[in-house]
Amino acid sequence: MENNAALAAGAGMAASPEAELFRTCRVLVVEEDPSYRATLTQMIQSRGYPVTAKASLEEGLRALRDNPEGFDLVMAVADTQGPGIDGFELLKHTKENYPVILFSDCAPKEKVFRALVEGACDFLEKPMLDSEISRIWQHVLRRNANIDFGSTDDSDEGDSDGSQQRQDQLQLATRAPRVVGQGAPAAQRNGSTHFGRI
Repeated sequence: MENNAALAAGAGMAASPEAELFRTCRVLVVEEDPSYRATLTQMIQSRGYPVTAKASLEEGLRALRDNPEGFDLVMAVADTQGPGIDGFELLKHTKENYPVILFSDCAPKEKVFRALVEGACDFLEKPMLDSEISRIWQHVLRRNANIDFGSTDDSDEGDSDGSQQRQDQLQLATRAPRVVGQGAPAAQRNGSTHFGRI
């Protein structure tokens, strides 16, 4: 009886889009800090996702250009310590093809709003919580289902600068009352820095 129930549950899981994404969501992680890169990679792999980790945003961009079909989701550090591109520049080059999650040591409202307005699907604060990592597949599911609250079908000549789209995204971002002040304990955050366009 137990085996039959387990088989039935497994069959239900296999049919769901969530179960498919759990097995196939290929994540590119771009993080300069080698220690946190290893931690984040391990967290994502523990969820069963294949991960490719790169040490610089330039390397991440090169990986996407060399293998455009090899990834489903990009997670990139927003800020860089040295010269070169930052996460916002990477976002500009990749947002049309991949859902992009930016992350940083701190998440001031201005930086979060900028990320969302410029096309990121989420902005997370380090260190990330397991509950935040467990939701990353949702961004791929939304992209695959063409559910993108920030885009419109009216891509004609009108509103060529996209100002209405940016205003809509900014309104959505400002309605998210879940900003946590710096130094808030992780248990208190409970995913509150998750600003995904839900």
